[in-house]
Amino acid sequence: MREILFDRFGGPDVLTLHTDSPRPEPAEGEVLVEVSYAGLNPLDFKIRDGSSGMAEGLPLPAGTGREMTGTVLGAGADLDLAELASRGLAPGTRVFGMRRPEDRRGVAAEVIAIAADDLSPVPDEVSSQDLPRWAGLALAGLTAIATVQDAAELGEGRSVLIHGGSGGVGQLLIPMALEAGASRVWATGRAANAERIRELGAEPIPYDEVDWREALREATGGEGVDVVLDTHYFSTFEPSLDLLRPGGDSLIVVLPSLADLTPARERGITARIPRIVTGRDRLDRLVHGMRSGAYPLEASRVLPLSQIAEAHRLLEDGHTRGKLVVDVRS
Repeated sequence: MREILFDRFGGPDVLTLHTDSPRPEPAEGEVLVEVSYAGLNPLDFKIRDGSSGMAEGLPLPAGTGREMTGTVLGAGADLDLAELASRGLAPGTRVFGMRRPEDRRGVAAEVIAIAADDLSPVPDEVSSQDLPRWAGLALAGLTAIATVQDAAELGEGRSVLIHGGSGGVGQLLIPMALEAGASRVWATGRAANAERIRELGAEPIPYDEVDWREALREATGGEGVDVVLDTHYFSTFEPSLDLLRPGGDSLIVVLPSLADLTPARERGITARIPRIVTGRDRLDRLVHGMRSGAYPLEASRVLPLSQIAEAHRLLEDGHTRGKLVVDVRS
């Protein structure tokens, strides 16, 4: 089968398309899936270049990608047809999902074996043209749930600033923050994406046209916000500390897992890094949000599998709107 592998850490060019990889055998509790699309995330290039903690001790050559959509082919010996049907994962079912953190195998391959608990059925009414959005849903969606629900513990009446409102995670953070009861939500992004941020329900702050710090101070009358959700960190974390409303219940949540929270803690500010929790219940929540239109995630661009190096370059550029996806079939 075809599969993307890399045999050393480095830039996008280390990613190689192999055409003779062996087809995997599902282990206990695993399902065999024919992959249609694989979603891309910053974590992918951080594993590829060795900067992620998930790259430590990673056996090489290794696959790439964490999330996907595809069609169930079968399962391990412990999951018979009746068991698969009871989970909604009968052969022929379209599914989406992501590998749990401890499973470091890639998904950019024609066929993968993946834990049944890390998959959820794609609704029957979803068209084939809409499948790329579902390929990019699991990791972004589970990250957003962990950020809003677990780390920020957002509740009624809280004001929120989101850095990166038009990105893959940002497009889900905005509706989830509002769903949790946030009173007002501001989101930074490029001016070209201001209307998209507004459509999602937030007030856009075009950082390429205005000083986002001054814009937020003006918008809040100098009071700042209760919560900052920071998908960027490097240029935004420390400046955001000055924009939190004074008081013991303000906090900042930073998404990069290796972020240094010391500057916040030295100032007595609560700072957290979300930890993704996988599982069928949270995947099913994402299904409900997509079906209802509450989570209108975009797949801004779909590239063929053979162009995955170019997809990684676009990903590293950091200005992607919505999700980048690769078509594993092409």
